[in-house]
Amino acid sequence: MKAPNVFLLLLITVFSIFQSAQSQDESGFISLDCGLIPINTTYVERSTNITYISDVSYIDSGVARRINKTLFTQFQQQTWELRSFPEGQRNCYNFNLTKNSKYLIRGTFLYGNYDDLNQLPSFDLYIGATKWTSVSIQRVASASIHEIIHVLTQDRLQVCLVKTGETTPFISSLELRPLNNNSYVTQSGSLMLVSRVYFPPTDPTPSFIRYDKDIHDRMWAPYSDDKTMSLSTNLPVDTNNLYNVPQLAMKTVLIPINASQTLNLGWTLNDISAQSHIYMHFAEIQNFQANEIREFDITYNGGLRWFSFFRPEKLSLTTIFNPRAVSSSNGKFNFSFAMTGNSTLPPLINALEIYKVLDFLQLETDQNEVSAMMNIKNTYGLSRKISWQGDVCAPLFYRWEGLNCSYPDSDPPFVISLNLTASELTGTITPEIFKLTKLRELDLSKNDLSGEIPAFFADMKLLTFINLSGNPKLNRTVPGSLQQRIESKSLTLLL
Repeated sequence: MKAPNVFLLLLITVFSIFQSAQSQDESGFISLDCGLIPINTTYVERSTNITYISDVSYIDSGVARRINKTLFTQFQQQTWELRSFPEGQRNCYNFNLTKNSKYLIRGTFLYGNYDDLNQLPSFDLYIGATKWTSVSIQRVASASIHEIIHVLTQDRLQVCLVKTGETTPFISSLELRPLNNNSYVTQSGSLMLVSRVYFPPTDPTPSFIRYDKDIHDRMWAPYSDDKTMSLSTNLPVDTNNLYNVPQLAMKTVLIPINASQTLNLGWTLNDISAQSHIYMHFAEIQNFQANEIREFDITYNGGLRWFSFFRPEKLSLTTIFNPRAVSSSNGKFNFSFAMTGNSTLPPLINALEIYKVLDFLQLETDQNEVSAMMNIKNTYGLSRKISWQGDVCAPLFYRWEGLNCSYPDSDPPFVISLNLTASELTGTITPEIFKLTKLRELDLSKNDLSGEIPAFFADMKLLTFINLSGNPKLNRTVPGSLQQRIESKSLTLLL
């Protein structure tokens, strides 16, 4: 079946509108104006009343820059500044959150010729060790917006920008919005936004909906075509379900201009192998005359059943979605809403969300080992190590410099070798090293370490080699338990 009018999806990568972010507040929102300095700077964006904070506390690399001032009047304030990453292949934002929590994560990118090069950047965006998407800036004065619904696998979230060519990665704002864990449920993976639309009248010119009209700060784009029309009501709609679709969206509906015709909506995914989740939101907004009935069947791709004999509830939100991901052999989806034999009124829909599944097949490094390595990094002030960004071990080609890791088939990676020779280390040998429980080799040579040789080395059963040479301030007295391992030849120590 061929859709009569392909659904003109407003792909999030080409929205040329203003964007906003949010600070961590009573809603649990985190909104970073990337590049905003100093650290304690905040402001309230006027059109949304969203408070923005500096990103300085969440990242230790990059350079704050500002777009061309001639663009300020076209975009909201959070896009005026940005953070550019001229050094390193991977640069990451770090958030301490709660494992298994669900978040809407949104990155906004407005180039604005901040570097006076007129060179449109392209780079990759990662969540932890998994590629989220590619960012490709199409125009100097257009915002590229990418959004994903993601469940945290650890108490830590890392959002990374990865250099893939000659141009420099950057980011304008980064937003995290907590969601109900019982909403947007998948069997696996996270949900990358393809489109989120509602159906308002075209006169007056409709606007995008977001916070505070949407309590979750989702962005809803207006949609219309030449074979449909929109109806609206001033009456309130009960939107109290897991999805809390905003009132402005639920007070309008899309119906076919010819009431006897089928309502058709279609779209195409660039990735024909992609799995999708679709969320359709309905509410009846009209008063019926005697004997009037609205009932319709929903099918897709030539007659596959989606839902049958559906009657929207009066002024009350019903959400229909697929519990299992669906796919199409050619990447095309065509949905038809057809009146049943009982119906006297045409089908309708109030709002629609389309997502593509992103499976996280690359396991992240064991959380305890990540915590230990982050503490080692902070203890010795190793933020200058530009490669020490993102996941410690994964993916393999971005692992931290000086580390070797093991990659079991079904378990998280872990550190087996740590080489910090000539890294300008000072102070004592941190006990955080003991938390690297699978460590086999340790090289701390040619530094300025002081204090005692730790006895905990003897309890690291897999550790077979330690190099502490070239630390003139270090006390060379070897603890008895460690000496026993040396004499048994289960460990080699260089002093």
